[in-house]
Amino acid sequence: MPSSGKLAAVLGSGVCSALPGLHAWSGCDTVSALASQGKIKALKLVQANDLYLQAFTDLGSSWNVPTDVFNSIQAFTCQLYARNTKIVGLNHSRYHMFCAKKGQIESGQLPPCEDSLMQHTLRANYQAAIWRRSLENLPDVPAPSAGHGWELDDGGSLKIRWMAGLPAPDVVLNLISCTCRRTCRPSDCSCILNGLKCTVVCKLQGCSNMVQDDAIVAQDAND
Repeated sequence: MPSSGKLAAVLGSGVCSALPGLHAWSGCDTVSALASQGKIKALKLVQANDLYLQAFTDLGSSWNVPTDVFNSIQAFTCQLYARNTKIVGLNHSRYHMFCAKKGQIESGQLPPCEDSLMQHTLRANYQAAIWRRSLENLPDVPAPSAGHGWELDDGGSLKIRWMAGLPAPDVVLNLISCTCRRTCRPSDCSCILNGLKCTVVCKLQGCSNMVQDDAIVAQDAND
């Protein structure tokens, strides 16, 4: 018996059916991985919970993500970051972890918000759906930008859709600041790293990432 057959016998048919969805969701060539969350940890969690096993078995079965599948994956993600948690909602889980650490925690140590997880799951579902149809002759594959976690930029190139909504209300975003001293660089500036413009509360004023007042821009245009 080949080694792959032995592995399948050890894992069982149920886990094997879930592997395409789990592999895509936990990170592959086309879908990003969650920070600091490896595949072995995810696999063990799936093997220990039939609800999670069924969710990843269903992932990729259709081109859409059913609500019950996403709810199970959301609960799975909460446990991925905090194994013994009873919380099943990611937004609540993020808030709870942030408060438990009294704010002394990096963003990469927190689970994604519900909005971001949905886009991530849509991309994983799309990839898993392609894999599950790999033996079909000319399968009908929709465009990835048609609600599957990607979108087209102004130049028509495909890019990841990280979120469907805003990362936070404007009143909160206006309070975010960086501590750059000489220049705001993509590799160092916390504002740029989070896809935000620098504001008047940032340490460095007048950088190239600085948000511009619409009235000033309009006046400059008129002049």
